[in-house]
Amino acid sequence: MSVISKAIVILDYLVPQGSEKEISVTELSRELDMPVQSVHRILNSLSEHGFVSQNNKTKKYKLGLSIMKYGFLMWDSLMLRSIARPFMEELLRQTKETIYLSARENTEGVYIDCIESPQILRISEPIGLRLPLYIGASNRAILAHMPRSARDTILEQADWSSIPSLKPLSREVIEADLEQTQKLGYAISNGEATDGTTGIGAPIFSFENTVIGSLNCSGPSIRFTPEKIEKYSYFVKKYAEQISKELGYRSLYRVRD
Repeated sequence: MSVISKAIVILDYLVPQGSEKEISVTELSRELDMPVQSVHRILNSLSEHGFVSQNNKTKKYKLGLSIMKYGFLMWDSLMLRSIARPFMEELLRQTKETIYLSARENTEGVYIDCIESPQILRISEPIGLRLPLYIGASNRAILAHMPRSARDTILEQADWSSIPSLKPLSREVIEADLEQTQKLGYAISNGEATDGTTGIGAPIFSFENTVIGSLNCSGPSIRFTPEKIEKYSYFVKKYAEQISKELGYRSLYRVRD
């Protein structure tokens, strides 16, 4: 059994069954039929990353806060998809264009749900597609409403000579776009991730007043006339706001420094 497999077995054994479970290295070794030294070494590594914690008095171990953190992230994603779906369907009825739901994952935006346009000529990107937060309307709608320090860090670390965009982008261009996005409450992109496409994205906030994702409407640029962009951006922003309210957000478009 590999070290990773052993670590998973240990974490699974520590899952509470009705009440919090604490167990010693010796007990884990006996129950899981693993050498004491191996169990101790794995627990030390898991403890360094917060996946287990040790009671200073009893020296026994239990699950740590990192497990809770990742559990909440998964729950947030499931809740976001469930709450957003009816608003995505309504946005589809209003625009007849492909609708995406994105979530932030560290420095990237990830498509976690999609409803495709009923039109023959349409945009179709796979769920799970991930791009840096400075590429595309769905991602910049998120980046524009993150704390300024976090935005600056992401833009400073970007290698602008080799970013995965179909059109040249620079930090100056992105920062100007982020400023405009903050003012409007939505972002617009043209032909960055897919040639000949236009996207409109608006941010979604959690009950913690933190931007966690975005609602996006995308389609062939030829159909996105100025009149259509004005109409679609209104609905994208409207339904993103309603999703945020359903999630418990209380102060729309407040950017933290």
